[in-house]
Amino acid sequence: MGWRRVAQGALGAYHWARKVFYSMTLATPTSLILRFRDLTGDQAVSLTSFPMLIGRSSSCEVCIQDDTISRNHARIYEENGVLLIEDLDSRNGVHVGNIGISTMPLREGMVLQLGSISLLVEGSTGSVFNIQVEKDLPSQGVLDSRVIDEFEKQLESHSPSDASGSSSLGLGVALDLFKNAAETLLTRSNLAEVAQGAIDLALRSLPVDRGFLSLVEGESLIPCASSSRDGLGTEGPMQLSSTIAKQVLNERRAVLIRDTGSLSNLAAAQSIIQMQIQSAMCAPLLLEGEVVGILYVDCVRSKKSLGKDHLDVICALALMASSALEQFRLRQAVEEEKRRRKDLSCRLSPNVVERVLAGEAQLGSMEAEISVLFADMVGFTSFSENLTPREVVDLLNAIFEELTDEIFKEDGTLDKYVGDALIAFFGAPEKQPDHAVRAVRAGLAMQSRIEQVIAKHPEWPPLSMRIGINSGSAVVGDIGSIQRSDYTVIGDTVNIASRLESQVAAAGEVVVGPDTALECFPLFKMEQLPQTPLKGKKRMVQPWRILGYKDLDSS
Repeated sequence: MGWRRVAQGALGAYHWARKVFYSMTLATPTSLILRFRDLTGDQAVSLTSFPMLIGRSSSCEVCIQDDTISRNHARIYEENGVLLIEDLDSRNGVHVGNIGISTMPLREGMVLQLGSISLLVEGSTGSVFNIQVEKDLPSQGVLDSRVIDEFEKQLESHSPSDASGSSSLGLGVALDLFKNAAETLLTRSNLAEVAQGAIDLALRSLPVDRGFLSLVEGESLIPCASSSRDGLGTEGPMQLSSTIAKQVLNERRAVLIRDTGSLSNLAAAQSIIQMQIQSAMCAPLLLEGEVVGILYVDCVRSKKSLGKDHLDVICALALMASSALEQFRLRQAVEEEKRRRKDLSCRLSPNVVERVLAGEAQLGSMEAEISVLFADMVGFTSFSENLTPREVVDLLNAIFEELTDEIFKEDGTLDKYVGDALIAFFGAPEKQPDHAVRAVRAGLAMQSRIEQVIAKHPEWPPLSMRIGINSGSAVVGDIGSIQRSDYTVIGDTVNIASRLESQVAAAGEVVVGPDTALECFPLFKMEQLPQTPLKGKKRMVQPWRILGYKDLDSS
């Protein structure tokens, strides 16, 4: 999902996305409306009482009928007069642009992505000021401009003490501004704070009265933050010609804008131009070499002219905001990797986790040759009848931790725990030609490990474990619903492994199917068992009991 991802639904299909015109207001909490389209059609929900849950459940105040929405996906709540949206650990998350957020203030004009549903945050009353990007504003024209890439190269080639350059302010001064202010921006913790920080810096650094920062969403500019100096709440909207906006985006060019919209005749307009009084500036924001938004400022009451030196400053501010956005994106990526690593580490060995994160092993659904291991405790049910539920959980956790360690030593994948049973498989997500050998080695190690654990607890009654292993083809991948799925295995290979454990294996034994045995003859001592009819199977199955290693050196 990129910054230029075309917004589906909320901005593409709705009548309220009228003629590429967007406005943003800083609104009171009770003035916001969520607009979206789900399976039942177009919806508009006023945000009136808080907290409000957003989700697929009918009990949610904002009910969205779509399979990509979790039952309780997010919530909107009020804090110090500000409305915030919080992701409730939903499966598909809450995104603004391509950035996943955990908590973020709501602002009018913001587009939220929940699953495949886009929600437009719209205001009704309580506006402080608004932003308008219109198709045709003949009163606006560009008097000067700078290509942002060329300006950045000039910054890199000058030292902070070097005030030489094409402007009266000097590139050195602009670089000083960059260095002194970057720390403030880079410490912001979320997207809204980064955007607001950029506007606040612009108001402190330039003789301007107002400003806004918008991000590119598909073919549109979506306001993300705005601010003004005190006492400007009754002024008109901040206006930007879409023609100029396209020039900023397409040519990666910061522009100095004159606006004669408030003048009564052309003679007055000409005198304004001659006096070099300009009213606005706009600069592009870059992320990984791509234009992802704009930074705009204008003058309403300030009498100081905007000139080339101020154009340099807004270029530097735009680069700072771009750098802050990049740092925020990187922090989000790091947090996402931590979350994914934690999730994977519950199922995969550390070695396999690293390969999955590096893209060397895939978790997508596929048919693979694998070996499946079923392990079940013998005598645990009667033993647990004399324990409290808390004691049962603690005991199982202690045993499973030891057994899972042996699975991960062979780079196996933990499928699930079912009561006092454990299911694992080998050969996926990473292909392992020796998956059968790995599974048997793990099974023998697990039997040895459980004996060691029991020996440490003489107060426990005798406990043992049955293990069944079978090799063959199975479907491996995320299986379940959109709301909840597990990385697991499905197929006849799995069913036979389960039957070998429950019907054939005795306490303390490792029993394998014929395909597993065929792969393991060179390494392990085996005993052929009588052919066995397994529950639900028409054909007899030839099981083998694993007795140990043929040669201890091979272990």
